[in-house]
Amino acid sequence: MEDELLWRSEEINFFKSQLLNLNGEDEKKKYRKSMVLILYSHLEGFIKSVLGNYAQYLTELRKKREEFDYTLIATSMNAEFKAYDNKNSKSPLFNNKKVPADSSIHGLYRRVNLLESSSNLLSQPLVIEDSAIDTESNLWYIVLQKNLFKLGMPTDMFEEHKNDIDNLVNRRNTIAHGSKTDGVTETEYKKWENIVKDIMESIVKKIYFYANNEKYLRVSNE
Repeated sequence: MEDELLWRSEEINFFKSQLLNLNGEDEKKKYRKSMVLILYSHLEGFIKSVLGNYAQYLTELRKKREEFDYTLIATSMNAEFKAYDNKNSKSPLFNNKKVPADSSIHGLYRRVNLLESSSNLLSQPLVIEDSAIDTESNLWYIVLQKNLFKLGMPTDMFEEHKNDIDNLVNRRNTIAHGSKTDGVTETEYKKWENIVKDIMESIVKKIYFYANNEKYLRVSNE
């Protein structure tokens, strides 16, 4: 994670250094628009990568599901819960076309199946699929929270940056879609750059803290 943080930070700094080759504030404002796109892409890419790495780390522990935080257990059982939610899964005993469909009895059938398999499911190693981490191509603050929640991490760790994250996504979208022609001032860009770097550095520290202190377990070490 440190290597990825380093090369992304270096690339951001490289593009920012090109401002020295531009003449006049108008040109620099236009150039900073493209830098906003770069900033956002690094933020989204980094979040997806490091959370994916953390999920892979948890998987490679090969610990039983029952040892983990309940949120992680639920995340790792996505396929099983989808099967439970599938309303087309019906009991063959009561799937009789001669009588009206009974959704409640079929729901009970799925619950029985889930309960019968629960002991075996919890004793299996925890595996988090790559698809669990999804930035939805727009890393709004709520999307970041959803991904943190899936991995049992605090969803309020970036609360102070809530509005700034959403504003960055908004600005990125308006620039990418060509619906905003205004340039980006130095003050505005510096604010977003500092926030992006702070988020990237903070999430690395939090992941290491959770990993080193086994905060992913149901009973964490204090």
